[in-house]
Amino acid sequence: MRDIRALVFDFGGTLDGNGIHWLERTYQFIREHHPEITREAFDEADKATITEFFLGDTSHEWSYQDGSMLPVGAVASEHAARCTLRETAEAIAVGIYKRLGLSEKMKDEYVDWFCEGAAKNLTENRKWLETLRDTYQLAVISNNFGNTHGWCDEYGLSHLLEVIIDSTVLGIAKPDTRIFEAALSELEVMPSQAIYVGDSYAADMVGGKNAGMWTAWLVGEQMKPCPDPSLVDVQLSHLHELTSFLNGK
Repeated sequence: MRDIRALVFDFGGTLDGNGIHWLERTYQFIREHHPEITREAFDEADKATITEFFLGDTSHEWSYQDGSMLPVGAVASEHAARCTLRETAEAIAVGIYKRLGLSEKMKDEYVDWFCEGAAKNLTENRKWLETLRDTYQLAVISNNFGNTHGWCDEYGLSHLLEVIIDSTVLGIAKPDTRIFEAALSELEVMPSQAIYVGDSYAADMVGGKNAGMWTAWLVGEQMKPCPDPSLVDVQLSHLHELTSFLNGK
């Protein structure tokens, strides 16, 4: 018997991308224009760029927690934490494209394409969330640079959300169960009364289920490996399919 009272969402790849993470969207765009660029080369450029943007330099080696694109134990630069979504996408694109030797023109085309897609998804999902707010408590947990609340303000989501937790602000990243427990505590609900919705198996499904929550895995149109199906209560090809699950269908 389901008694779900709170819906908790990932941000990047979920609210802004219908199952496709920032990393994958960026790589797909580059591969369409430059199929010769390997995934290994892209991942190396992305990791160096994220570290530089997040910390403000690349002078130290950092480890990366499974499911998180951010260095473990690092403190975000004040600049990163203040950036809008477009400023963040621009800064990351500049670093990746320079490291891969790609043109500035292509970088600009990518940023426009990425931000237009994110804005479209966020607008559609804001309207959908508005239909749910009278029935459920709504929240966001994101592994981000400290600017999740700012992005929610930017796209008109904040007034719909009772809790917004950013891993950098809290100092704990998914899949650590403590970040989920922090949200549950603020929402004042039991784990069994909340569902976590995200696009990452490692960060979202593992973390949410280990915290005792229901889990909804947004895979979109991608084929994603699922090491343990018992950690996933429902799989979604589109975020709005969650409504049917909540209605018991």
